[in-house]
Amino acid sequence: MTKNRVLHGQSMLEALVAIGIIMTAVSSALTLITSSVSAEKESETGIVGVNLAREGIEVSRNIRDSNWLAGQPFDDGLFGAGLDYTAAPVFDPAANAWQMSFVPQTIGDDGAVVYRSTGAAGGSTVGLFIQAAVQPGSSVKTVFRRLLTLDAVCADVDGAVTGAVVSGTACPFKKVGVRIRSAVQWRLAGRVRTVTAEETVYDWK
Repeated sequence: MTKNRVLHGQSMLEALVAIGIIMTAVSSALTLITSSVSAEKESETGIVGVNLAREGIEVSRNIRDSNWLAGQPFDDGLFGAGLDYTAAPVFDPAANAWQMSFVPQTIGDDGAVVYRSTGAAGGSTVGLFIQAAVQPGSSVKTVFRRLLTLDAVCADVDGAVTGAVVSGTACPFKKVGVRIRSAVQWRLAGRVRTVTAEETVYDWK
């Protein structure tokens, strides 16, 4: 009888140990799955953020190129009233054209919000990321915000580049380019992420 009780106690202990091992394995697997999902979401939003920042550069260059083709000053549309160099790129799907909105002044302003189209209203493509002063119809607000800084690049009387000036400041002699900084910000898992792309375009064909 004593021997049977000892064996029974050992069996219970072994069962508890086995259950503990199984629960540890399951917990580790769940942690791994959660980490994998978080990493996937981080990667996904990071790719979108980088693409939005790069798009801001491409839009600015496209406006410069379109000005050349139209025989307009190279920086037409790349600055606002009072030499405002802070803007958000806005796409008009109906006109199939980009333009700058100089309404937002900080990345926290409403005009810096990036929306995603959920319908074809106004010719917009479903899934297209868009910006506007007011949220467009058939769109949802995303976690992203984007703001461009289009500082004037100056040259002296000899044509040598002297540097860039910020909003509200004119070049002392001649403006020869635009220093584009495209900043994209988003919040994920309680943390703010920011990515910035920068490029300088010139009035040199």
